[in-house]
Amino acid sequence: MLEDILFYVVFLSQVILISFYYPRKMLSRMNFVAETYPPSEYPKLYPKPVEYYEKARRNYKNMNLVILLIGLFLMVVLLGDSSNDDWGGVVVTYFMVQFFPMMLIEIGSFKYFKLMRKTDSRTTRKAELQPRRLFDFISPAMIGLAVFIYFAFIGFIIYVNQFGFSWFGGYWNIVGITATNLLFAGIIAWNLYGKKRDPYQANEDRNRQIELTIKSLVFVSIVATLFITINIAFNAFDLRHLNQVIMSLYLQLVAVLSFRALPRVDNINFEVYKDDPVVT
Repeated sequence: MLEDILFYVVFLSQVILISFYYPRKMLSRMNFVAETYPPSEYPKLYPKPVEYYEKARRNYKNMNLVILLIGLFLMVVLLGDSSNDDWGGVVVTYFMVQFFPMMLIEIGSFKYFKLMRKTDSRTTRKAELQPRRLFDFISPAMIGLAVFIYFAFIGFIIYVNQFGFSWFGGYWNIVGITATNLLFAGIIAWNLYGKKRDPYQANEDRNRQIELTIKSLVFVSIVATLFITINIAFNAFDLRHLNQVIMSLYLQLVAVLSFRALPRVDNINFEVYKDDPVVT
């Protein structure tokens, strides 16, 4: 009974955090930018008509409202379910639905910046001459911690594998974590050395964004590795009934780290989006 109550509380926290609190923060951010930096003064920020962005904000708000209501409905169903042991899949599936609006924003950003580059009529541009290096954005100690946890995880998997648990995925756990880390490494390399997505973005803003992205991905790598380790340990000690609680907490932490990768609006140099920017 205590485990059930704990799961109710944790899952409700997932519903509120990801489908109410963060969408509200995102909408507040969007509205602040629209009101403080209008198209009349910052035309380069709006490669499409302003009505397009107003509709996008409404769609984002409505999608999250529907997802929030779905989560509350799931809570009602959950409270009426006498056995909550099989809700782990529901937690993960609902999380994917919760992140769908943010995925749409990310996908839309590629088209947004592509259109921004297309409408960029400047004949001369300034580039940052100083090369970017990984340790300019994150401490060697943090990278070292991530590497240590990764190899400790490999040792843990090798140790557990000798017991022959029927539920244990064996070395596929190593394959999954390795593939995830390689994906993160690719994203980091693309941020460090790839082409600037926003053609007007100030160098200090780009560097700040790179730092936030790298730190968030390294933290997610560490958290993901620790989560799988804890999940396996709980199964080994016959504590599987707590796995869905740990899963929901893990997904919420991933959400927190993902939203922390967004730069603060008050730190962004919007002068570059004017017709005649002061700083380029």
